Amino acid sequence: MSALSIAALALAAPLSAQAVTRFDIPAQDARSALMALCLKAGCAFALSTEPGRTYRANTVSGTMAWPEAIKRLLAGTGLRYELSDHASVRVWAEAPTAAPPGAAPRPEEPVGLDEVTITAAFVAGIEDALLQKRRADAIVDAVSAGRIGELPAANLAEALQRVPGVAIEREVGEGQFVSVRGLGPLFQSVTLNGAPVAFNENIRNSTQSGRQFRFRALSADLLAGAVVAKSATADIVDGGIGSNIDIRTVRGLEGPSYLSLRADAHAEVRSGAVSPDLAISGRWRRADDRLGVVAGVSTERREVQYDRFQVSRYRDFAIGGASLTLPEDIRTTVEQEQRARATAFIGVEWRAAPAVTVYLDALASRFDNGIREDRVVYGISDFAAQILAAGDAKFEGRTLVGGRVGAGQISNNLEVSDQIHDNVSASLAMKADAGAWTLEPRFSLSSARSNLDTPLQRIGAVSPLGVSYAFDLGPDLIESRKAPLLSTTFDLTDPAQLTFSRYGVRATHVEDHDATGLIAAARPIDWAVGPLRFDRLRLGGQITDRGRNFQRRDREAEPRPGTIVDADFFDIAAPRAAFDRLVASRPPAWTAADFAAFREHFYLPGEADGVVVDAKDLAPTGADLQGSYKVGERILAAYGRLDFSTTVLGKSATGNIGVRTARTRTEVAGSLQGVSAAGYMDIKPVRYAGSHAVVLPSANLAIALDDDWRLRLAASRSITRPSLADLRSATVPASSLVSILYQRGQAEIDNPSPGTLFSGVGGNPELKPYLATNFDLSLEREFEGFGGVSLAVFHKSIDDFIVVSAQPERLAFATRAGPPVVATVMMSRPRNAGQAHVTGLEAAFSRRFAHGFGVWTSATWVDAASRNEAGQRGRLNGVSRLSYSISPFVERSRLHAHLSWTWRSPFGSEADMQGGGVSSFVVASAGYLDAAGSYDLSPRVSIHIEASNLTDTVEAAYENQRSRPLQIGRSGRSFGLGLRMRL
Repeated sequence: MSALSIAALALAAPLSAQAVTRFDIPAQDARSALMALCLKAGCAFALSTEPGRTYRANTVSGTMAWPEAIKRLLAGTGLRYELSDHASVRVWAEAPTAAPPGAAPRPEEPVGLDEVTITAAFVAGIEDALLQKRRADAIVDAVSAGRIGELPAANLAEALQRVPGVAIEREVGEGQFVSVRGLGPLFQSVTLNGAPVAFNENIRNSTQSGRQFRFRALSADLLAGAVVAKSATADIVDGGIGSNIDIRTVRGLEGPSYLSLRADAHAEVRSGAVSPDLAISGRWRRADDRLGVVAGVSTERREVQYDRFQVSRYRDFAIGGASLTLPEDIRTTVEQEQRARATAFIGVEWRAAPAVTVYLDALASRFDNGIREDRVVYGISDFAAQILAAGDAKFEGRTLVGGRVGAGQISNNLEVSDQIHDNVSASLAMKADAGAWTLEPRFSLSSARSNLDTPLQRIGAVSPLGVSYAFDLGPDLIESRKAPLLSTTFDLTDPAQLTFSRYGVRATHVEDHDATGLIAAARPIDWAVGPLRFDRLRLGGQITDRGRNFQRRDREAEPRPGTIVDADFFDIAAPRAAFDRLVASRPPAWTAADFAAFREHFYLPGEADGVVVDAKDLAPTGADLQGSYKVGERILAAYGRLDFSTTVLGKSATGNIGVRTARTRTEVAGSLQGVSAAGYMDIKPVRYAGSHAVVLPSANLAIALDDDWRLRLAASRSITRPSLADLRSATVPASSLVSILYQRGQAEIDNPSPGTLFSGVGGNPELKPYLATNFDLSLEREFEGFGGVSLAVFHKSIDDFIVVSAQPERLAFATRAGPPVVATVMMSRPRNAGQAHVTGLEAAFSRRFAHGFGVWTSATWVDAASRNEAGQRGRLNGVSRLSYSISPFVERSRLHAHLSWTWRSPFGSEADMQGGGVSSFVVASAGYLDAAGSYDLSPRVSIHIEASNLTDTVEAAYENQRSRPLQIGRSGRSFGLGLRMRL
């Protein structure tokens, strides 16, 4: 593996090239010497050498400017260097001189084992992160390419989960969203090379993520790393009260030319599938060192199986004067996913003149996720009288956890979809010196497209009435993660016993765009104000135009004339090994719907000769328009920042103060259904335009307590704009309600069927942004040679906190054969109605011990809550009270091995609960053990193995209290084996 440092990607530090420092660096390995020099001077370096090759640096002793120290350190070593800016240097090995014809080959110098371990990618990645943390002008943490590549990570979210203060939310066993310091995904601002990006949206169900960046759509390949800024500076793009996560790509002049190849085979234990992963990347650097091009492509595939044992929701009953809680139903679901990711990147760096550098970057990715969910549903609450009368019902408190239904009904359902998430981002930037000023303009374009190439297909069938079944969730399903019993006398493998009930089709298409212009200008100054000496002035601005177009179409498919849905439509066998760790005694595998047969024999009358359609190809109905929306935002921001140095109680200190102003104009468009005076459906357009302006001051101070210890303090105001989904003008009743009212009309309103939910969700275009006051304190130390320790305390107080409340609304619904009907629906909408606070501790430790052994660990404790206008305490979604990560490693000679254990306590979330509308719930605590190892077959070739989820963790969720379990689920272990080559 190459010893490639990403430290030069850190935020610029207020370091002067003319400042002198006392150096006393003995002759040693070049990487260690550069690390010691930059830790002393506060600079950053990027070092690239041939794998297995070491270079010995010279002794440097005396007081001098750091560029002079670099010159003396590397003179005659075979390493070349180039000052990137006032605080960064790039170092690389000189190309070997070709030997004259016939000359004997020059023997290679011996390679010491200790030096090899120093340049190992994982250790180098930790060193780089510590260096970035030290020289940053705010409180930051980082993850570099070395750490991403050396531990299993399906995407960048899974790499970030090992950063202090970071926790992730998983979807079907894979990292999806990132939370930082107790605040959920909405509160993280994600940028690419410092510029905003567009967001992919959830199109699988009614849950919408709004501004939450879907890390699942982006492969970790081809990335240089990411910097997580936890305290604000005026020049960082606003929007993240929790953090700013800046994803970094590799630069063209960051090192010498190379070509890297990776080929892996990945095996999923649950599905039994083996899939290939391929990646190729390289850099070409012109001989005059003025032009560099870096590019790469990567592809990966996964076939996973996720088993779920579920309760859809709970219902409260008053029976015999007692208040009881019963599950609405019990569900067994096998989800099979076929995931394919492809990422392509190109970066051009051109030094057009000694004082002018031009950067062009483009990143494109596609995440294709084909999903099949086979589900068997056992009705419970509709048969409450039978369960209680049987005399063997089991309760935990007031909640029914076991019983027997003597004459009930079982549903057999199938959901199929194919989600495509496309991301394209491109930016053109320049860095130029104009007199004393350094100018950095940047223009970026970003688009995110999410489409159901195969629309969501919901196919339902039911058993005859009168079948019997029994269930037992056990006394504490969340603790045991295994239900004792689910049984039935009904033959689930006999398709002749099933009666087709419905075929629903939902097509969704979402497009997001972001166009941003940034300008940054900086110059050295020499202003003295009391004890403060200001040495750098930064000014800049931002113009952003972003928007979303969300289109949804819901249809009921009909069989083609002459089609009879018989047993041949249900001839697919569900996996027999499902639920082996979730349910102790369970039915055998069942027969499921054949999607190919249904697709061939059903269509959308009057609209499409089939069921696989795009939303844009269907003319919207009133209900479609009511569920669709457009949101546009225009942001104008400007900032000023001053960097300074001073002394605090005799200790040297540096810092910055600044202010950022931002004005946001929002435009929202949608529709609302009604009934006209003539009794017909009436569609009314809904439009909203509003604006808000904020002033966001910030201050950061870093005090050098001695050569090893630093104390950082920060205070700021920050903003998070409301979720785009919360701003929507859409009104979305529960899909199950829309369906049953379409079938039964006024009869369902007058005499509701058991289990019908008159509920829905919607947005509120008049929402104000979240505004937070933040205080941070961090104590940091680096150990000599390698490693460090840090302890941070943080507090955030958030005003205008957005809560969701339900209010009755009169909504109109279309019916199959009659006039529209109007029903009262409890609509949940967001509103500004409270405050929230987040207070926490964060600790990190890394250390290398004897014989190549070491450890890298972090932990975060958070106390967080919201209060509404009535003073009632609420939960913040995405917040775990405790999370931690422990990663021991050993790197000796050619062998590199790593373990990683990550764990987080329960946290709140929300999702569409099987068509019944979006509901809040709690994800139970869970831990995951990953491992990776590599062996260098030669200086250029290594073999790599990895294992994910070695603990075979069973995930769990519950409805606010553990006595109401909602789900236990399992994705299983996975393993990978691959070859990596660098030429």
